[in-house]
Amino acid sequence: MPDPTHLAETFDVAELAAAAAALRLDDVPEPVRRHAATVLADTVGVIMGGARRPEIAALVAGDDLDATPPGGAQILAPGLPRAEAARAAFVNATAGTFLELDEGYRPTGHPAVHVVPAALAAAQSLHRSGRELLAAVLSGYEVTARLFEAFGLRYPLHPHGHFGAIGAAVAVARLRCAPPGPPARIAGTLPLLSLWQPCYEGATARNAYAGVAAAIGIVANRLASAGFTGSRAALPTAFGELVGEPRRPESLHEPVRPDRLRILGDYLKLHSACALSHAALDAVLQLRPDPAEVESIEVETVSNNLKLDRQAADNDLSTRFSLPYAVAAAVIKGHSRPEAFRPDPAVADLARRVSVRPAPDLEPLWPACAPARVTVRGRSGVRTARVDNPRGHHANPATPEELREKFLMLSWAGDGARLHRRLLDLESCPDCAGLFSDLEG
Repeated sequence: MPDPTHLAETFDVAELAAAAAALRLDDVPEPVRRHAATVLADTVGVIMGGARRPEIAALVAGDDLDATPPGGAQILAPGLPRAEAARAAFVNATAGTFLELDEGYRPTGHPAVHVVPAALAAAQSLHRSGRELLAAVLSGYEVTARLFEAFGLRYPLHPHGHFGAIGAAVAVARLRCAPPGPPARIAGTLPLLSLWQPCYEGATARNAYAGVAAAIGIVANRLASAGFTGSRAALPTAFGELVGEPRRPESLHEPVRPDRLRILGDYLKLHSACALSHAALDAVLQLRPDPAEVESIEVETVSNNLKLDRQAADNDLSTRFSLPYAVAAAVIKGHSRPEAFRPDPAVADLARRVSVRPAPDLEPLWPACAPARVTVRGRSGVRTARVDNPRGHHANPATPEELREKFLMLSWAGDGARLHRRLLDLESCPDCAGLFSDLEG
């Protein structure tokens, strides 16, 4: 195990931020740029889907938006109200986590839902082009993903709200044409202590973890401009000693290669539930058992996923963080779209007949794979299916059509297909302030 004290003395997040922000978009191969635009489009769709929630509508209505100066950034809720950049980033990132469909990177975090809302708000406010926005997202994503590689988080620390804030700060600094090191250090000095327990309870304030981090990405830049300074040692001390430990610190120093950016190693979610349940959901949807025939279900998986081995509380955040409930919902509803996770007594009853246990033969595969083996026992016999990586993981990628269908399911835009095409063609956008102008109410 690397010495955390030595890491605190030798690592400076400002150096990683500078290396990532020096990335030139012209050096990034076209397939990588295309995938980055796909991630951004997917994240916008997820935000739009979450913005339909009554909590987000009430949050937007409660904001004093009329006091916002002309311009600013847009909240991706119906009517596209404009807001000051940090407020827009906060609301959009918070909306983006409501449905548990936000993009992820293993091990294990969700860079895009932190970086994209902050970068989008800054790009709109500063009238940056689509190419500048894409370059900023790539830089911020690279920093966030490398931090998740470098530090192992100790349970019950949740992966939202901390490393993503640093990536967001780097992305915003790039759009401001400012040195990224000072805001990266400041964001690293202001980590959010996020926990898994609110997910289990269904405490929806948890969805604001990403919102706070995205807003910090903008606020850290303002603090840096005002002369505030951040700590060099705070980040490696907090995550290398206090709430985590060094896991792969070499990730912090490896050269940034345009053809091997971390965003290529991500996954795009197709199930509206915590990612740790996705392989099991793929497996049970392959089997498609008749709910009336099912007597019991056994899920074998890796120990990392056992944090979801719990019965759900009676709300749709908790159901998304219960592996037994998610599997039972897939059996009874026949799908894993957002509506499958509305509390249902029939699903809860079947969930009590779902057992979860670690599988020694699967354990060595983590984190390259997040496998699950599902065995369904019923009156007509026993059936088993195993999935090593769920659909949407970079090793088992979703098709463009699958991702388009996901976007259309989530988007409230009148012509969602046209908006999706526009986001995929982000590089042709001359001014991100007008990216959604035809949707404004």
